Amino acid sequence: MSQKVVSANSQLCTGCKQCELFCSFEHEGIYSPRLARIRVVKFEEKCLSVPVTCAYCERPVCEEVCPVGAMKHDPATGAAQVLEDLCIGCKECVNVCPLGAVEIHPKKGTAMRCDQCKGDPACVKYCPAGALQYEPLSHTVRDKRRARVTAWSLD
Repeated sequence: MSQKVVSANSQLCTGCKQCELFCSFEHEGIYSPRLARIRVVKFEEKCLSVPVTCAYCERPVCEEVCPVGAMKHDPATGAAQVLEDLCIGCKECVNVCPLGAVEIHPKKGTAMRCDQCKGDPACVKYCPAGALQYEPLSHTVRDKRRARVTAWSLD
């Protein structure tokens, strides 16, 4: 099975943050951006919004630094997992994530990161602008390559 990822097109993102609301509802049963596993980072000076979530690194440093083995991923699908019963809330994973995609749950004190909603990401499903896609990694790479070549050839 090819690994699938949530990819974001910042050109389409309106910054509405519905992805955050539906993510938190899917995982926590309430609409609270603070409990989301995706974050919309806004660059007001450039009128740009960029959804950020786990990138499913080839060598996930968050998993490597976890002293209790609470950060895992499913080898078949690549989907991330946080074993909450093992997590001690030490924040090592938060400190090493290069994207800032790992956070600590404000009430439980355990790590939170995108688990792709078990193959049906709520953020993608409810993004009104279509800025988020859930697709095989090979498609994401292909599309980025095409966009770069197009931009370069138009300059």
